[in-house]
Amino acid sequence: MQRVSHTAGSLAAVRICVVLVAVVVAAIGAGARAAEQEDTLLGEQLVRQFWEAIRTEDAEALEAILAPGFQSVHQDGARDRAGELALCAGIDIDEYTLTDFVTTRQGATIVVTFMASVEETLDGVRTTTVPAARMAVFLMTEDGWRMVAYANLKAPDSG
Repeated sequence: MQRVSHTAGSLAAVRICVVLVAVVVAAIGAGARAAEQEDTLLGEQLVRQFWEAIRTEDAEALEAILAPGFQSVHQDGARDRAGELALCAGIDIDEYTLTDFVTTRQGATIVVTFMASVEETLDGVRTTTVPAARMAVFLMTEDGWRMVAYANLKAPDSG
């Protein structure tokens, strides 16, 4: 009789352990999903701050966003920080739409890809509003999140 009781007790202990492990695994998964969602929101927020600084011609905000070692690539080639600031100063944005955000994070680096449709005039030329893929890379620094790289994958306008 005692042996049956001991086996029943062991079985109950095993069941409790299985339930506890399942609860811990679920909690870890929920925590990872919450962190991923926070990163996605943060990535989108950082990109939108960048675009608003361009649209409102806020040179001070752009200087704060772009890291000292910043580099970008556009249809016409690569730019350093100074070149990007000059480019942004010459852009006249009327309206833009940013969609399809995908954010990944590795330590202190956030990579954000998205689609951008923008009504803008650049170097006196009106560009098309066809959506194009973009990528922004941010690094956490002593001064907060700074953009270290940006890619504009819009095909050149034909005409």
